[in-house]
Amino acid sequence: MSDLDFFASVDVGSSKIAVLIANIEDNKFHVIGHASGPSSGVKNGAIVNVEGAAKAIQNVIDKVNKNCKHKPKFIDINVTDLHLSSRNQNRPISFNGRTKIITQEDTLQAIQNSSAGALATNKKNLDPIVNHFTVDEQIENSPIGMEAAVLGAEVHLISVSNQAINNISHSLRASDLGVDKIILDPIASSMVCVSQDDKNTGVCLLDIGAGTSKLSVFVKGGVVFNQVFDIGGNTITQCIAQAYDTSFDDAEELKKTYGTLQTDSTIKDRLIKFKKIGSTEDHYLSLHELILVIEKPYKEICTMVKRSLKKEKLDRAIKSGFILLGGACKIKYCENFLLKEFRARSRMAKINEDLVSGDMKILNNLSYFSALGLLACNTPKSYLQEPEQLQKSGLFGTMQELFKL
Repeated sequence: MSDLDFFASVDVGSSKIAVLIANIEDNKFHVIGHASGPSSGVKNGAIVNVEGAAKAIQNVIDKVNKNCKHKPKFIDINVTDLHLSSRNQNRPISFNGRTKIITQEDTLQAIQNSSAGALATNKKNLDPIVNHFTVDEQIENSPIGMEAAVLGAEVHLISVSNQAINNISHSLRASDLGVDKIILDPIASSMVCVSQDDKNTGVCLLDIGAGTSKLSVFVKGGVVFNQVFDIGGNTITQCIAQAYDTSFDDAEELKKTYGTLQTDSTIKDRLIKFKKIGSTEDHYLSLHELILVIEKPYKEICTMVKRSLKKEKLDRAIKSGFILLGGACKIKYCENFLLKEFRARSRMAKINEDLVSGDMKILNNLSYFSALGLLACNTPKSYLQEPEQLQKSGLFGTMQELFKL
C-alpha cells in the first residue's frame, strides 16, 4: 500500500489541535494514527499567529509520526471564521430548449453555474455543498442518466475571510504540509454525526467549543444556514474568574470539578474552597451560586441561537431538535438544560460507525468528531457517478479509482 492510499485531517481549535491518519478498510475510513495537543496562535477558532499555530500543528504531527510513518496524499483542515456568510443558490442551465441525457459534465456545469456570483474582495468561497438537483423542476439527488431540458443545482455557499484561508495555508506550509480541502468546522463534524433522516426532518448541530459556538442548520435534506458566535467554554471560565476574583486556571478547575447546569432540589448546596488572586487566606463559595454564574453564559448562547434561528425563519423547521458537540457540552445536565431553553429535543452527538472505524476511544471522544468528519469529506460524491458504476463498485470502490490518478 502506497502513501497515496492514506488520508489526513487536521482539526485546529481554540484549545486543542487533533491530527488523524486513515486509510480505507472494509469500505470505511479506518483511523491508524492519531494525536492531539494544546493549541497555540489560535483565537476564537481562527489562526491569528501563523508561527505559533505552525509549531503547535507540527508538534502534534510529530506525535502521530512516531507510530505512523505514512505521508498522506489527501490532507483536509477545518476553518472557523466569525465573519463567515452563507447562502443558498440555484441557477439552472438549459440545453437550448432541447431535452438531453444528463452527463457528468452537465452536472459539474450546473454546480459551477449555481456557485457563481459577486463576492466581496476580502472573502473567498469554500467548495460548494450540493443539497440536491432540479431536473425540469423535479427535485433529484443523482441526475446523471436522466433526460431533461433544464438542470439546476441547489448549492449552499459558505464565504470566509481571505485572511482565515491564508493563515491556514501558511501554517500548514510551515509544517511541510499542503492542504487538499478547507471545510467549515461544523460542516465537517456533521459528516459523521448528523444522519440523513435528521437532515430531512430538520436539525441544528450546535457545537459549543472553547473559543466559539457554531451552528449548522439542516432542512429538507441539506444544509441551509451556518453561523459562528464569539462565545464558548472560555467565556464561561472567565465569568467564574471574574465572579470570584480567581485565576483563569483555578476557575477552569472549579468548572470541571463542580460545574453543572441544574439548581433544583436534587443538588444540595455546600461550600467550596477556592483561591483568590493575591490572597493566602482560605475562601469559600456556594455551589448553588457557582451554578448560577455558569448558567448565565449558557443562557446567553441559547438566546443568541434562538434569535438567529428566528431571524432566518428556521425556528420552526427544526423538528429533530439539536445535536450537541464541543467540550462545553460535556458539562453535567447540559442536555436537560438546553431542552428547557429550546423546548426541543437535545442530544449529544454520536459517531456514524458506517463511515469511520478505529479505536473506540477516538470514535467516542467528542474532541475528535471534527477530525473524523474531515476524513469523511473525502467520500466520493454519488451524484457524479454513473448509475451503473455506482451499483457495481459503490462509493468506496470508486475511491480506489482515485488512487490511480
